[in-house]
Amino acid sequence: MSHVFDKNSLLWLTLLVYCYQYKSGYISLCYTLVVKLSSYWTTMAKIAPNPAKALLRSEIAARIAALTTEEKKRQSQIVFDKVINHPFYKFANRIALYMSTDQEIDTAPIIRHIKARGAAAFVPQYAGGRMRMLRLEAEDEKNMSITKHGIAQHGKDQAREDALETGGLDLVIAPGVAFSNNGDRCGHGGGYYDKFIEHLRSKSPESKIVAIAFSCQVVDEVPTNEQDQKVDALIYANE
Repeated sequence: MSHVFDKNSLLWLTLLVYCYQYKSGYISLCYTLVVKLSSYWTTMAKIAPNPAKALLRSEIAARIAALTTEEKKRQSQIVFDKVINHPFYKFANRIALYMSTDQEIDTAPIIRHIKARGAAAFVPQYAGGRMRMLRLEAEDEKNMSITKHGIAQHGKDQAREDALETGGLDLVIAPGVAFSNNGDRCGHGGGYYDKFIEHLRSKSPESKIVAIAFSCQVVDEVPTNEQDQKVDALIYANE
């Protein structure tokens, strides 16, 4: 943040000299301008790409790419068994989770299990810079559109129940790139889940967040900032 301080200091000095030369009529205008620019630079510093996160994402992507299809299936099965026996899952009736790609723990068996026990499953829809959790109805998985990132989601013409506009959520099973055992999570960089989880917790503090991952996605330390949301539990194939 030192670069923000330096820019602010220089701007203050420049405008103070300007205001002194042109008297007090410009002081209010100068002050307003400095405050707005300072706020802008501070915000930009917060959302600027984090080199440590970028490096971690690259390293984890290489680790996942090295996994065989059989190993991904093996770990996905272990994670599935752990999820359905976890107390957060057992006591949840409204569960949000992601539609997995081949670079993630397979969530299809979890979705089938949720439906089989009569609970409600919700999955993300990304649109307009925000993420909503929409209810999965019968056969939805077969009729979804695919985003540019290869993620299946409800189409605009598929009107579905929005979890946060109805009964909320008991549990969110979250994806991510890297995780630590103390609950830190590094996502893909869009901030969708961090914003969603923050909003969910503000409305429903009792909701639980569980991350699932391949064992190679678990690291000793995850670089974080104030926008990053911790998870309540991490489930992975650590045997």
